[in-house]
Amino acid sequence: MATTMETPRSTGRVTAASIAHRAFAKLRRNAPLSFLLLASLLPAAAAAQAGKEPPAPPAYSVATMDLHPDQPIPFSAPGLAAIATKIKCGPGGDIYAIYSGNPAQELWRAPIRRVFLSSRRVTEYPAPAISGYKEFTRAGFDVAPDGILYGLWQARPQSASPTDAVAQYVDFIVKYKDDGAVDRFFPLAELAGSHFHPTSLVMFADGNSLVSGTTRDKAPGPASPGVFSAIFDPTGALRAPVTLMKLAASAEAGKSPGPPISAIAADSQDAVSLASSVLSFSSPDGNVYLLHGDRLDVISEDGSVQQKFTLAPPENDLTPVQMAAAGAGYLFIYYDHIATGAPGESTQRRGMITVANTETGEIAAIYRVSQPSTDFTIPACAVSMNDFVFLGTDHQNLLEVVHDRP
Repeated sequence: MATTMETPRSTGRVTAASIAHRAFAKLRRNAPLSFLLLASLLPAAAAAQAGKEPPAPPAYSVATMDLHPDQPIPFSAPGLAAIATKIKCGPGGDIYAIYSGNPAQELWRAPIRRVFLSSRRVTEYPAPAISGYKEFTRAGFDVAPDGILYGLWQARPQSASPTDAVAQYVDFIVKYKDDGAVDRFFPLAELAGSHFHPTSLVMFADGNSLVSGTTRDKAPGPASPGVFSAIFDPTGALRAPVTLMKLAASAEAGKSPGPPISAIAADSQDAVSLASSVLSFSSPDGNVYLLHGDRLDVISEDGSVQQKFTLAPPENDLTPVQMAAAGAGYLFIYYDHIATGAPGESTQRRGMITVANTETGEIAAIYRVSQPSTDFTIPACAVSMNDFVFLGTDHQNLLEVVHDRP
């Protein structure tokens, strides 16, 4: 079962330092909340620090400004006790997330929820009911620029043999309506000679999708696992395989990075999956934006690279945690400190946000979030390039949203 995107995390202003512990409980003023964290970020953060002198901070020409929280906006829906790693955003800063108000509930059972900012309501998107199929498992989800939710689901035919554990699975992309009902669905085309296990989904504005996951050979004998990413059209037909490349050593050393997508074999040791610590969002300009480390790739609906930028963190020892649109022509990246347990390491760092121009890659603004408090707040979405939305829980364990502005 693919639950890579549904690992619970705590990436708010209070709990980023606890990532090194994988599971860490914090106490609110009147109730305990536990969050599991972005464990996939820890090895990279630790490796970056081991045996190296701290790099000089980037020299950005814009001054850092402080963000200040407005009065919380209350909701009547239950608050969150655990939240999954991937948060997506819709028009106007609406938040799409997988979270649970019960810390004992496993997140893979929790529905996707949309938090509507304007109407202060929450809509749930449950597992689909598709005739002839059973045992639905969610692998991922994404939100198109128009706010339409798409889910990546795996299921077994009702007639599937219990002894056939792999070949009988079918992968679907499900399009939802605003009220949480299923609009339509389509199965993804199978790969010739390989079993494909999708784990991540990114939607383009035109209805095409970038799907990434793992593969293994159908031929008998020892399994040959690999990674695979491809563009699928709105019917589920395979349009073009692509190879997402990990950062080369030269790129990590500050030199020009190699091509992120190239025509090398899909089983190359340099190939990576979208599930490997890659942040993404779909833009109204028709492109998909992928952030891997310091590198931002702008991908068109045919899988080609339109542009690539290097976006360094605003301070040393910060790791990107969330990325989304920040109004027309801009994106924001939320950075936080990932604790590694190094001697003398500070655990009271404040998260930071950079706003970048999507056409030029230039940094338009840098913000530091408000001082840590006793409340849990999860960095989520943006209404504009100077209005950021955090998700949290109030004293009565009800959902609340907080706008942070300069």
